[in-house]
Amino acid sequence: MYALGLCCVRCNKKYPLKVIYKCVDCGGILEVVYDYEQIRPIEMRDKARQRSKNFNLLPLEEDASIVMGEGWTPIVEANRLASQLGLSKVIFKCEFSNPTGSFKDRPISIGVSKALEFGYSRVVIASSGNAATAAAAYAARAGLKSIVLVPESTPAEKVKQAAFYGARVIRVRGPYSNCFNLAEEAAEQLNLFNLTTTFINPYTVEGNKTIAFELVDQLNGLVPDYVFVPIGSGPMMVGIYRGYVDYAALGLVESPPRMVGVQAEGCDPIARAFAEGAIEVEPLANPKTIAGGICDGLWGYADDGTHTLNYIRRSEGYALAVSDEEIKAAQICLAQKEGLFVEPSGAAGVAGLVKSASDGMIGADSCVVVILSGHGLKDMRVLGEFDIPVIDSDVWELIKIVED
Repeated sequence: MYALGLCCVRCNKKYPLKVIYKCVDCGGILEVVYDYEQIRPIEMRDKARQRSKNFNLLPLEEDASIVMGEGWTPIVEANRLASQLGLSKVIFKCEFSNPTGSFKDRPISIGVSKALEFGYSRVVIASSGNAATAAAAYAARAGLKSIVLVPESTPAEKVKQAAFYGARVIRVRGPYSNCFNLAEEAAEQLNLFNLTTTFINPYTVEGNKTIAFELVDQLNGLVPDYVFVPIGSGPMMVGIYRGYVDYAALGLVESPPRMVGVQAEGCDPIARAFAEGAIEVEPLANPKTIAGGICDGLWGYADDGTHTLNYIRRSEGYALAVSDEEIKAAQICLAQKEGLFVEPSGAAGVAGLVKSASDGMIGADSCVVVILSGHGLKDMRVLGEFDIPVIDSDVWELIKIVED
């Protein structure tokens, strides 16, 4: 393992690889730093092609990780959409193909592995749903007890999935931020390892870097011009960018892509700050959107949003907000024109791409990757009812219906 330790992004104070959730001096976000000089890029590239997780760039030992086949999700070229939008290439990274149905398996795999390393028997997580199911599954595999806090409005599909893995699932009244703050307090009072996949746990964020590692291999070294990512607090987007930064530092790619963070209009603190040219992100007390997976108003931890905003600017990318109607349209388009079934949050990136192309925010020769973050079976509420006829086994009755 080539991880050197933790470093505060605000004051640059260094820490060992221990259970530390924030800088003790300034309260800043902590990130894992690596010894690039000791990593052999050629060996690491070969490992990538053997479908390794590139453990040299993760804060754990390869033989100490809890895995269930997460990662190496397929990429799908969307030629029809690219043609429709007048773009050179559009590629979907199908993160809904992970074991529990979302990208959250990546950070949770790292987090649960570290929980074992640090000697914890119980973990806690605040989640809008996808991380809850991932935490429940990976904790079960590791033999850990899991306490899962979800907003009262969390889709039943996600709640049932987490509960079936054996987690102690508890609904919390109010927005996601209430779950976040309660998990933080519970971790301290009950000696639980906090797996919450914002930026509070510096280890879980690292798992998102593997998306970048895979894309480099899957695209034969090609770095897209833009990567569109649906964001709440933004750790997936930041993780992807940092993965490309790691590879750039090792000479495996020339430079990272521009990152585009897509939020829902009913929960857009980061996009709003970007549009206003603000230095810091202001939280939202009562966010509301059909895209529950990215409905995070950042109340009580707005620094997470500012951290993501800084990375967006560092990448020379941008943030934007899309309406629930645009998200629904993207979800339908993916299903009926591409055969890909994603939840509303998973379709937000596509909605952002369509809006960006229509508004001339990206060039016609652009190569774009869009992250499809979660499976459609995760949230069936927005699908509505379908008029499904029932008939006898009579071909003429069938013909009457299909030819009508």
